[in-house]
Amino acid sequence: MTIPFNKPYMTGKELWYIAQAHSNGHLAGDGSFSKRCSAWLQARTGAHKALLTHSCTSALEMAAILSNVKPGDEVIMPSFTFVSTANAFVLRGAVPVFVDIRRDTLNLDESLIEDAITDKTRAIVALQRPIAPEPPAGNPTSAPPTSEFP
Repeated sequence: MTIPFNKPYMTGKELWYIAQAHSNGHLAGDGSFSKRCSAWLQARTGAHKALLTHSCTSALEMAAILSNVKPGDEVIMPSFTFVSTANAFVLRGAVPVFVDIRRDTLNLDESLIEDAITDKTRAIVALQRPIAPEPPAGNPTSAPPTSEFP
């Protein structure tokens, strides 16, 4: 079986939008399309601010900075992930705590999170895998049932 990875899909006006961005001379972030997307996300979600990034690595770096983790803080994350997940927090002195994943979703196993929480836990990184071996039952990104932690 072949699983396409990072296959670009065309759903309508993508090439026209690319041409617009090119003719406006703004191909990088923070142009008119980025601003329109941020405004749409803010209106759609009710968020005060929607910050866009060019990659998941950049989003993880931003999350690590905004979470204000300190050296020695523990951050729970899935054991099956890209190295940038751990790097974003390790670069700030945090200690990754790897928790196993579910076979049906390849996402963090929410039933194992509570046992991984300690008094040093400061964050839980719940990433959604783009590919699962079969369609997952339910919502794989729903908030896991965890006890409160500082």
